[in-house]
Amino acid sequence: MGMRLTIVLGASIGLVVSGGVLGLLWFGVSGVLEVGHTDLMYVLWPSSLVLVGGWHATPLGILITFFAVVANCLVYSGVALILRWGLGSLAKILSTRRTAS
Repeated sequence: MGMRLTIVLGASIGLVVSGGVLGLLWFGVSGVLEVGHTDLMYVLWPSSLVLVGGWHATPLGILITFFAVVANCLVYSGVALILRWGLGSLAKILSTRRTAS
């Protein structure tokens, strides 16, 4: 998988997560994301902490929401790149050990 595809895939997953959380907030059922004492909204979308009460109604709230979604897409793209690098490094290490033995 190429680097560009990795970035696009990570950003797409971040967009889907953000859209899902915003959909749950819109319908007022974001409480389903709580597991025990952990709110998964903040685990899956850390930048949702900056959302304001009028996230969908006021121009400033919409702008803040937009930037929070962009930040989440960037975070997911970064995680995807780190995973790609880590898995590639692991594959190289395992292949060199296999050929050495």
